[in-house]
Amino acid sequence: MCTNWNNLLSTGLLATLRALDKGTADELTLLSENYSFRGELAGICRSLAVRAYKDGERSALAELHAALALVYERDFSGARVTDADHERQPILRDVAALLERAVLGRELSRISESSVTGHPTSGTEYVRWLKKMVGEHPAGWHPFYHQHLAKHGSREDLRLLLAQETNLDPRFDDILALMQIGRHGGEKLEIAANYWDEMGNGDPAQVHTKLFGEALAAIGADPDFVRATFLLEAGVSGNISACLALSRRHYYKAVGYFGVTEYLAPRRFRCVVDAWRRHDLDEVGIVYHELHIGVDAGHAAGWFKNVVGPLVDADPRIGREIALGAMMRLNTSQDYLDALLKRSSASAKPTTTSVTV
Repeated sequence: MCTNWNNLLSTGLLATLRALDKGTADELTLLSENYSFRGELAGICRSLAVRAYKDGERSALAELHAALALVYERDFSGARVTDADHERQPILRDVAALLERAVLGRELSRISESSVTGHPTSGTEYVRWLKKMVGEHPAGWHPFYHQHLAKHGSREDLRLLLAQETNLDPRFDDILALMQIGRHGGEKLEIAANYWDEMGNGDPAQVHTKLFGEALAAIGADPDFVRATFLLEAGVSGNISACLALSRRHYYKAVGYFGVTEYLAPRRFRCVVDAWRRHDLDEVGIVYHELHIGVDAGHAAGWFKNVVGPLVDADPRIGREIALGAMMRLNTSQDYLDALLKRSSASAKPTTTSVTV
C-alpha cells in the first residue's frame, strides 16, 4: 500500500479510507509517517469541501458526509483484538479535522451572531431564553410531525422516519458516556442519570438501543431499507451530532445540541405513538417512543436545571456556545424533516392515469 499511495489516492477519498482497513500494521505505520501521502490526502479533503460547499455540488456533499460517517463508524465501533497493532488514527483524524472544519463552518455561517449573543447571564433566565429560542424556531413544531404524521401520516411515513432516526438513536447512549468525561458534580450526575436510563436502569431487555432496534424491526426498516432510503440531510445531522460528542473542544455546543434533542423528543414522539396506533401496528414497536415521552421530559428539565443553568452561572461566555449547538440541532433537524416531508408528500400524491378512448 505504501509504495503505490498515489494510485490509492487516485481512487478517491472514500476508497482510500476503506483501503486502510486492509493494511497491515507495518503498512499503516509507514503510511502514517508518510507526510507526502497525508498532504495529498489533505488536499483531496479540501478540494472535496470546496466542491461541496462553495460550488454546491450535491454529489460532493454526499461523498464528504459518507467519508465522515465512515470515520465516525470506526470511532463508535467496538474494539477488535486483531486491530491492536493497527494505527489508523493519525490519518483518520487528519480527514475528520478537515471535513469537520468545512461542515461546522457552513453550519455556523447559517447562524446570525445576534441570535446567540445578548443572552441573560443568569442560568435560570438563560434557560428561559433558550427555550424561547427553540419554541420560535420552525423545527420546534415541525409540520412533518405535528401536521403530516399526527393527522394522516402513513405506515410508510413511519418507516421512513425511523430509518432517518438511525442517524442518532442507536448511538445516543455512547454519546452520553462520552459527554461525562471530565465533568463533575451535579452536571456529571445529570448526564450519568440520563445514560443509566438509556441502559434500561440495569435491565438488558429495556436498554434503549435494543428497544429502538425492536421498533425498526416492527416497521420493517431493516438495514437494506435504511441504506436505500437514508436522506443526505439526515446524514448531515447525524455527523454533526457525532462531531460535537467526540470533540472535547465542542463540549458546550454538544450541551446545547443534545439539550434541544431531549426537549423536542416528547412532543415529537407523541405524534409517532399516535400514528403507530392509528395503523394498529405491533405494540412492541412503540415501546421505545412511548417510554421517551415521559423520560425525555424529565431529562430535558434536568438537563436545563443541572447542566445548562449552572454552566452559564459559572461562566456566561458558555451561553454563546450552548446557543450555537442548539441552533445547529434546530437547523439540521429542520433540514432533514423538510426533506422527509417533501418525500412523504410526493409519495402521497395520487397518480393520474391517462385513458385513451
